[in-house]
Amino acid sequence: MRRSVVVTVLLVALGLFIAAGVYAWWPGWGHGMGHGMGHGTGTNIENIKKFQKETLPLRDELITKQLELQNEYGKPTLDINRITTLRKEIIDLQAKIQAVAEKYGIGGPMGGHRGSQMGGHMGGGMMGPGMCGCPMCGW
Repeated sequence: MRRSVVVTVLLVALGLFIAAGVYAWWPGWGHGMGHGMGHGTGTNIENIKKFQKETLPLRDELITKQLELQNEYGKPTLDINRITTLRKEIIDLQAKIQAVAEKYGIGGPMGGHRGSQMGGHMGGGMMGPGMCGCPMCGW
């Protein structure tokens, strides 16, 4: 009896995992394939180039801060003040990058990429929530 319950729970979990993957991948749903930059939006390539050029120093600094934060978390003794400072600096840099994206009409509302022409870059990645390490925008 107990074994059948475990098998049932595992099958339900597997089904939900597959359904979530299909939802994220399927064009028109989620932020999977087909939801990158400019999908069906008539994106102005010149605006993308201007955005990239204007934000390059900000994106470089953002990546550096993200790596510094990773290093802080990897230390045996955490320096909470340094971590707090780095997190604030990262948020400030992300806000600056987002402001430039919105200036060129490529950023989404509410400071995130979700639903914007840039695709869905928010969420957990290898570097943590909201830090996918996208080379385009630093998110």
